[in-house]
Amino acid sequence: KEMNRLGMLVDLSHVSEDTMLAALEVSAAPVIFSHSSAFALCHNYRNVQDNVLRKLANNSGIVMVNFYPNFISCKGTATLSQVADHLDHIRNVAGADHVGIGSDFDGFERGPIGLEDVSKYPALVAELLRRNWTDNDIKKMLGLNFLRVFKKAEDVSRQLQKTNTPSNDVIHRDKVQNPCRTFLGYPPAAP
Repeated sequence: KEMNRLGMLVDLSHVSEDTMLAALEVSAAPVIFSHSSAFALCHNYRNVQDNVLRKLANNSGIVMVNFYPNFISCKGTATLSQVADHLDHIRNVAGADHVGIGSDFDGFERGPIGLEDVSKYPALVAELLRRNWTDNDIKKMLGLNFLRVFKKAEDVSRQLQKTNTPSNDVIHRDKVQNPCRTFLGYPPAAP
């Protein structure tokens, strides 16, 4: 709630499914997944499950598809066509207003075959056009969806700042260790 009041985008790319669902329940502003893909096509905890995609549509948020091969094919290699499969799946489940590009090229060494860097975006657009995406769907995916989400987050912030004071709520440690937290195998914090 405080992030909404401040105008911060709530990014759920690195959280558990429970946290995704909890954030979607309380966020007045659209949330984003800045670099995640479709869990139905690659069962990686970073990807977004279909039940979350459906709730995301109600929230007006966006999933920006990550191109990291391990999140696309669950293997060390992936293809442009497989990236398009993820974009298709998210569009089919959540709708064309809720999908974008979050390539994460700065987060890995080798992109999908045929989509190695941003110079290959025209090939991705051509693939989506072959799959019957409309020009309007393509424009939304390339950036209009993100701009809409950003504007809505700013609008929500302006409204909340008129009525809400800053939150001083403290999150107690027992609340941090709960099912909403993704365990990544880090050692426990020192007492």
